[in-house]
Amino acid sequence: MMKGKIIKLLRLALLCMLVGSVGGFFSFLTLKNLQGQIPLSLYSNFQDYIAPDLELSETEAIVRSRQSAVKMVSGVPSMWGGGMAYSSGTYFTANNGYYVVTVSHGLVGECATTFAIYKEEFYACREIVIVDPVHDYAILEVEKIPTRTPIVIPKDLPSPGEWKTSYSLLRKIIYTGYPNTIGPLTLRGDVVGFSGTEYMYVFSYAWGGSSGSGVFDENGNYVGYIIAIDVGQTEFGIDVLENVVLVVPSFNIDWSSILKEQ
Repeated sequence: MMKGKIIKLLRLALLCMLVGSVGGFFSFLTLKNLQGQIPLSLYSNFQDYIAPDLELSETEAIVRSRQSAVKMVSGVPSMWGGGMAYSSGTYFTANNGYYVVTVSHGLVGECATTFAIYKEEFYACREIVIVDPVHDYAILEVEKIPTRTPIVIPKDLPSPGEWKTSYSLLRKIIYTGYPNTIGPLTLRGDVVGFSGTEYMYVFSYAWGGSSGSGVFDENGNYVGYIIAIDVGQTEFGIDVLENVVLVVPSFNIDWSSILKEQ
């Protein structure tokens, strides 16, 4: 009796393995067939393909957001304890120089150990131009990044007549960043409130690594940068609200340090 049950179980196990192998084989063939139907030029550039049914202005804002987004890494040498911090940043140009604006809390090391990254290519920091711990931003001069298209300051800031509209309630925003160091990810959001002129609340999504991401309105204007997600108190203790994102308006950035006459 026992021997018969064992034989039956072995037969069942072999049958399951056979079905799994056959299923995996046909899945492999299906995948190869599917890949064969997709033009290689499209298949290799999925991450840059934008849904065709979006408004033209929103599409342009997405392109500007994605093409200027970089991952930032700043490190502390091991002789001083070591450590690494990842954040996001926006690549821009002004007065024929190339810069990244990011969050100051993402700079844990000196310029020599801080880099802008895109597709695993590292671009060195040349100079830390300004660090503002009050508004939590930093501007770094960096090497030219040939695979990125910088926004232009001040051209890509809201014009004097656009500031009010850009920061109005339920205004749509777009940002590209590296939450949890993955990405670039492009997300939408809505302006839902303000804390004076310090920051605006945006209903979207962010996580560690999103800090420093450039926020754009639907017209492609650079309107701010992400600094944090909100936290709340519940009966179970403190919890994070990853869908309430804190954004510092870009009018809090002192651009004069790079826009001064040369």
